[in-house]
Amino acid sequence: MHTLNPYTLNISKAFQEDELLKGLHLVVLHASRIPPHIGLIAGKSYHSLTIKGHETDHSIEALLKNIRMRKIPSLFIKIKPHPTFSEDFLKEHFIQDVQQFPKVSVGGATCLSPVKLFFEKTYGVPVDDVNYLFELLPVLEQNNMIEQASALNIKEGAFDLPVYDLKQIHSEIRLAEQEAKHIKQSTLKQQA
Repeated sequence: MHTLNPYTLNISKAFQEDELLKGLHLVVLHASRIPPHIGLIAGKSYHSLTIKGHETDHSIEALLKNIRMRKIPSLFIKIKPHPTFSEDFLKEHFIQDVQQFPKVSVGGATCLSPVKLFFEKTYGVPVDDVNYLFELLPVLEQNNMIEQASALNIKEGAFDLPVYDLKQIHSEIRLAEQEAKHIKQSTLKQQA
């Protein structure tokens, strides 16, 4: 299913913070970077898998403050309501999916891993051929699951998600791990 063309997402709605307080939203941070970071807003809080591990139950306010302060290009893709499950059930389910993986690592999980697991288990979306965000979004669209998209630090209209491969993901994970290690060492030196 790997395509050389970027997926074009239509940013159809002006960003409204209160929209994030209801429903399920796929969040794409650093949307124009290779690779972007993917998480989910469910049950009025943000959840994702990072190089540091599980990031669950983070406040939407803190997420938005960070996005605004650092001017991070971010997408918020609202997923149509589940026909059966409540928002609270979906939140708990996604947190369990995040906890299936220790952290993002080279040769291990990526931030997409729990997202794929979630859509496969709760919505029955076929994700066997999905390895990247630009492959997941067309599958969600084909399954009529995308309600709308809004953005911060990105203009409304058509937005092309970047195309990348596993080698680029691993390279970025290594860089992030080195940066985190350097920050930790600097903090320890300051405390000594």
